[in-house]
Amino acid sequence: MEIDDNLSQCLIEASVFQFPSALRRLFATMLIFCEPGNVHKLWDDHYASLSEDYRTQYGCAERVQNMVLIDIRFFLESMSKKLSDYDLPNVSPHIDLQSRGYHEVQEEYSINVEYEDLHTRDSLNLDQKWSRWTWKDILYKALLANIRACGLIALATATSSVATNNIPRGRTAHSLFGIPLNLDNNLMCKITKQSGKDQTFHKEKVIIWDEAAMAKRHAVEAVDRTMQDITDEKLPIFVYLITCPFHTLIKLNQWTL
Repeated sequence: MEIDDNLSQCLIEASVFQFPSALRRLFATMLIFCEPGNVHKLWDDHYASLSEDYRTQYGCAERVQNMVLIDIRFFLESMSKKLSDYDLPNVSPHIDLQSRGYHEVQEEYSINVEYEDLHTRDSLNLDQKWSRWTWKDILYKALLANIRACGLIALATATSSVATNNIPRGRTAHSLFGIPLNLDNNLMCKITKQSGKDQTFHKEKVIIWDEAAMAKRHAVEAVDRTMQDITDEKLPIFVYLITCPFHTLIKLNQWTL
């Protein structure tokens, strides 16, 4: 069918510039809005591109296929569709995907990395051309994009809601960490163990907290205390990265900058 040929060509062209996570989103969008005649053939023809990132991380072919299908299922369900509505393989129930089934974790894995953000690192050595504010934003975008492009989770937050607009998928610290509104000594954040948010913090490789110096001391201590609890760490979680005019807190988890 001509429409299938056009969709196939679109996926081929997109694979040159887009990461597999973006291709999976595009594939799901095609299923919903373009109604290809032979879904299984489209899947077979482009599975290599759809699964490229997972194949480099995992040796089990069945696990890789499960992860690709679950990503596509997530996008379909966001549009009130189901994986079973289409001629696609079934998710193997005996393959353990651990926290991948959590909605919050799935959302983080599925973030679409912008091409411009990924390549902003090429401009980092030219910081004299920008104000300190702009340099900071470029640094954050480059760091987040390059980690997410590797199929890893990078979380970004800021103390003020205004600052979150300058960070890709930025959220306020109160929203991300569940910081209590009424702060006091020894308080913990509202994160339940074995919840989706708990599993997200177990999987993330970096957390950037912009404008951390603007947060109340009890808020930072509550976050640090909570992170130690859910990750079973006994040392302070965050380290400082100095970016004028505000300090930024960075949490690294087995990640080399």
